Amino acid sequence: MTGPSREATSRDGRSGGRVLRTIGVLLAVVGGLMTLPPAVLLIVPSLQAMNRAFAFLTCTIPYISIPLVMLGLGLFLALPRRRRLMGIGLIVVSLVAASAPWWRFPTAGTPRPTAADLRVFSLNAEFGQADQDAILRLAQSADVLAFQENTPEFVQSLEDKGLLHDFPYRLGTAEYESYGTMIWSRTPLTLVATGKTRFTSLVVRTTVHDTVWTVSTLHAVSPKDGSGVWVQDGVAIADLLRPYVGERLVVVGDFNAIDEHLTMRRIRDLGLQDSMTGWPLTAGDGWQVSWPNDPRVPFLIRIDHALHSASVDAWRPSYVTLSGTDHRAMIATFAPH
Repeated sequence: MTGPSREATSRDGRSGGRVLRTIGVLLAVVGGLMTLPPAVLLIVPSLQAMNRAFAFLTCTIPYISIPLVMLGLGLFLALPRRRRLMGIGLIVVSLVAASAPWWRFPTAGTPRPTAADLRVFSLNAEFGQADQDAILRLAQSADVLAFQENTPEFVQSLEDKGLLHDFPYRLGTAEYESYGTMIWSRTPLTLVATGKTRFTSLVVRTTVHDTVWTVSTLHAVSPKDGSGVWVQDGVAIADLLRPYVGERLVVVGDFNAIDEHLTMRRIRDLGLQDSMTGWPLTAGDGWQVSWPNDPRVPFLIRIDHALHSASVDAWRPSYVTLSGTDHRAMIATFAPH
């Protein structure tokens, strides 16, 4: 190759390198800016209570690995070769952390649910519009049903379709909009307490397969109603559940919060465990989302949860898509510890 040709090739190489470094810097800046807010809200959760924008921004925490990968790729492109391991390391750490929910798989030693365990079917019916035929099918394998946004017409229609035949006992309210919450059971129910929450939240006792269970179903307000009301509702839920943590307590419902939200942390701090940390039912069932059930957007976050006290074991819940509601149905299985 002649001298001028070498020089032209060298210039092209330097020019291409500058372009890659520029792209890398842009990716690193964008990735860093996108990573910072959810990271701060994760580390300092009290900031989530400042305003509803912060509460909604917290919902991006499960996806923090995406901007971290952008940051790592940007560092890889922008840094000199001898320092590119920093970018590669960040990418690897981000991908490993993002895959963590799938690390636990069923094994030969994983207990399987039996007929003696408690099965709870929970659903936000979105103003009673959820597909009732699908509800009746899913209810066949459950011992207890917990419905949020439970309207009078919804209850009447389920009764007309024969739900009372298998679930003759019920407690709670049937009200319009988001206010109604009700528990149905195959076995007799005793009302233990109701919460000072905007929407009905209740605690009941029932005996299933010779085991006395304390069951609570909740419907917390959303951050869109204001961060103050949202946090206050979380405090009311914690106050409702606190006296029963020493019992065989299971809690299901629409918490309007993800795991990383301040309200969920305070509720778990009572001594309650998330069923998603329980035994896996199927391979890769650790990452599940429940909202929004909308054909225009993908499911994004999990705000429907199943918690339990230390005297209870659990399997990871199953989430099922129904028509007519913006939430997935949740089927949670528990066993006495």
